[in-house]
Amino acid sequence: MGVMELFKKRTGLEEKFYKACRAVTDEHDYVIYDMDYIHGSSTVRLFIMNSETKTAVIEDCIKIDRGLSSFFEEDWVPDDVVLEVSSPGVYRTLKTKENFEAAVGEIISCSISGSLSEEIVKDAPESLKNEKNFRGVLKKFNEENILLEIDGFELPLVIEQIKKANLDPDL
Repeated sequence: MGVMELFKKRTGLEEKFYKACRAVTDEHDYVIYDMDYIHGSSTVRLFIMNSETKTAVIEDCIKIDRGLSSFFEEDWVPDDVVLEVSSPGVYRTLKTKENFEAAVGEIISCSISGSLSEEIVKDAPESLKNEKNFRGVLKKFNEENILLEIDGFELPLVIEQIKKANLDPDL
């Protein structure tokens, strides 16, 4: 799974579900934060949020769930599909370009596969040199890398190395 979903293209049923969900969320002024179609359990997981509050309350989820009920009764939808609508949560996963762009300036946690390059390690504080898990302020994002500020040190991480990333605010 991991962050490489940054470049994921939706196809087949997943694309049809996304378009149906998008039509309903747009109609009610919500944003799709993320959507997963889990084939094995026939579950469509939709994470929505109000574009102003950046979250969703139970009433928002119910409104979208009801708005989608007619779509999920159409012939192309497998009988066993279950729809789950929820808020992305405080510690929301960062998987898409939009997720990362919205998180710039926020505290995030991420884990990498492999190790930091020699070039990065030579200037990094000892405490970061052999780490695989990082927590800091996301300063910059582009399609190749992110820049995390950790205790005053700016650590560049290659997108392709990131296994998992999520918001990790101080609450």
